[in-house]
Order: sequence, then C-alpha cells, then structure tokens
Amino acid sequence: MVRFDHDPLAAAIAPPPDETPDARAVRLSAEAEARRISDEIDEQLKQERASRRKQRPCVKVLLLGQSESGMFSISILRF
Repeated sequence: MVRFDHDPLAAAIAPPPDETPDARAVRLSAEAEARRISDEIDEQLKQERASRRKQRPCVKVLLLGQSESGMFSISILRF
C-alpha cells in the first residue's frame, strides 16, 4: 500500500483504489491524448520562438570617439 500522507498532490492525482480495468484503460488513454496535445503545443511554441528570433531586426550602433574619425555600424546578434 502506498502512503500519500506526505504528498497531497500524489493523493490527488492517484487513480481510485477501486478502479476497474476498463476505467483504467480509459484513464490511460485520456492521459496519453493530453500528453500528445501538450507536446504538440510545446513544439508549436518552440517553432514560433525560432521564427521570431529569425525576424528580429538588425541593431545598428553608432560609435563616436577620438581614436577614429568616421562612423561605424555594428550588427548585434541576440541569442
């Protein structure tokens, strides 16, 4: 027997003790579908982040100083 008195979350998400084999199959199927959807959303977010990273504009910096005359433009990459 598993004790849940030290972990209330484990007790909340544990299957009922009188779960039938059919109910267990339904629960596991629903959990697998939820996991698939979650993984799909994570992948979409990852692709959107990569797409936004590629679309960032180049930042130009104007350096002024006595050592060189003229203006310089530097591209800064953001990671």
